[in-house]
Amino acid sequence: MKPRKNVKRLGVRAGLAALRSIERANAELLGMDEYSARVRRYVAAHDAPADDTVAFERLCLAIFAQGLSFDAVDKHREVLRSAFDGFDPAAVARITAQRAAALLQEPIIRNRSKIEGCVENARRWVALTDASGQYLARIAGIAADDHPAEGWPKLTAALQRDFARLGESTAGLTLKRWGFFTARCHPGSQRLLRRLGYVNDGRPQKVQEFVAALAQAGGKDPYAVEAALALFAAVGPCKADPSCAVCLLNEGCPSAAAPDAAVS
Repeated sequence: MKPRKNVKRLGVRAGLAALRSIERANAELLGMDEYSARVRRYVAAHDAPADDTVAFERLCLAIFAQGLSFDAVDKHREVLRSAFDGFDPAAVARITAQRAAALLQEPIIRNRSKIEGCVENARRWVALTDASGQYLARIAGIAADDHPAEGWPKLTAALQRDFARLGESTAGLTLKRWGFFTARCHPGSQRLLRRLGYVNDGRPQKVQEFVAALAQAGGKDPYAVEAALALFAAVGPCKADPSCAVCLLNEGCPSAAAPDAAVS
């Protein structure tokens, strides 16, 4: 057992050194101010919601992001808030079919199914609130008997039962944005860590476990670490179609050393 722990410790130490290089590269690519701002936005978007209104908004935004991206949805966030009464669940639950249809003329994401899904989910949200009027209390009760190391399977299943338009992926994404870190991993950070050889296990939760270990070792917020990795995978050389020859991590990267590594 000890050798295995030592191997893991060495992996985290090497990963922390790589993370520092990645953070420097991100700052050079984006500029320090822009890079810092993007990390702050990512962390803020994944903080545990302060109340049901914040949580419901994130549920709706996850639905609107289906087939798009959160960057695309963020451009419409303020008009979406206005159209959906600040995402207060009780207010959204009162939106009539006529008003929902009229929203298709507003400068929001014009998707009838998504609009109707959010209204239906508001009605379900209100129906499922406990005596204190908080749906999040229900979530807390389920979480107490769930398994974070397995990706919160009971919570994921509960959200799929409770709400419309929520497949497993969107349910996990919603939980992630409610502060349940291991509910889903960012595909960019997953791709990066696997290419670098730090995570060989096929389960996304193992990616999150390693990111959390990096955060603990570096005294950082795990979402800030994930943001740094995801940005490097998005704007740096480790995109889906990588440019290994110009990557500052290529000397220690197993993928870069592979015979078919990208050389562009």
